[in-house]
Parts: sequence; structure tokens; C-alpha cells
Amino acid sequence: MSDLKSVVKNCKVESVHAVVENGRQKFLCFTRLSEEDSTWFVLASDGADVWRSEFDEDGLDAQRDLVNISTSDAFLTRFKNGFTSGELAVARVGTKLTLTIGKGSSAMDFDLFETKAAERKTELQNVLFRMAEQTLMLETKLSVANQSLEKLRAQKTSTSGMNALMDLGTKKLGSPAKAKPRKTGMSVVNPSSRKRKAATGVVFD
Repeated sequence: MSDLKSVVKNCKVESVHAVVENGRQKFLCFTRLSEEDSTWFVLASDGADVWRSEFDEDGLDAQRDLVNISTSDAFLTRFKNGFTSGELAVARVGTKLTLTIGKGSSAMDFDLFETKAAERKTELQNVLFRMAEQTLMLETKLSVANQSLEKLRAQKTSTSGMNALMDLGTKKLGSPAKAKPRKTGMSVVNPSSRKRKAATGVVFD
């Protein structure tokens, strides 16, 4: 694996995409990494035409030098943050399209050029199937998450029912009967008769 391929994958910018509006027109901006020759592509499409720019390791170094960023990791991280936050802008001039990522002094400009018919068809096919696959993957994950949630709800309902039955059983049993208080002067052995007084002997006046 080349250094460029490694850094692109580590920064997770090999297949990012975002929709940008320019007035009434929308553009899909996206990236692609070629596994064959380790070339990184930055592209944009209005659904009919495609503009792109490709970068090898030297080309990426030249691009980051334009914005005075010392490392490729820092450059691509800023690139990714721009896509994630939606800080993107597109300007079309003739056959060239400029993609601006970020705002103010930290903005980065990429000049993208219109592709030929065969290249345009290939790029549109690639991004179409890639987005379809990502959608199916997200739907599968959502389905699994919903199933897990339903199981947790069922377990909670079952547990609540068991707790209710236990509470009901406890109420039926009630608290143990308290022993009736013994009356003063009654016999301990035979509670229904009075306690006899102890013999005191003969008393002489």
C-alpha cells in the first residue's frame, strides 16, 4: 500500500460525498480512490456532466502547499471536516468548476475539469452504485437495530409482568398476624384462667 493510499484511507476521505446548492442548481461532490494506481480523485457532478481532478502523492503535496498546510494528514482532515460540516461551495466558469472547501482564511480551492463522455459515464456509474450500496447497508443496520429494540421492549414488558405478579402474591399473603396482647393477671400456661397468687403461709396478727 502506497503512502498516499494509506493517508487517504486513514483520514477516511476515499469515498465521501455531499450535495451542494448553487442557486437553483445542485451538485453532487464526491471523492474516489483508485486501487490500481493509488490515485485520489475529487469530483463534482450536476447529474449530467462530471468535473474532476486527480492527485498522486506529488500532486497532493502541491495542493496542500497552496494553503500552507505542512502534512497530508492535516490537509485531508480539513478536507473531511468541510464535507462533514457542509462548508462547500461550487462555482462554474466555462468548462472548469471550482470546489471551495471551508470558509475564510482556511478555505481550500480545487479546480475540477470537465471529463470526456466515456469518463463521465464511468464516474456516474461508480457513484450511483456506491450510493445504492451504502443505502442498502444503512437499511440493513436500521433493521437490525429495530429488531434489537423490539427484543428489549419485549423483555421489559415480560419483566414488568413478573414484577406485578410477585407484588400481587405478596399482597395476598399479607403481613403475619400479630399475637394478641396478654391481659394482665392471666396465666401464661392457660390464658383463659387467672394466674393464682403464690402461697404466702400463715399470717399471725
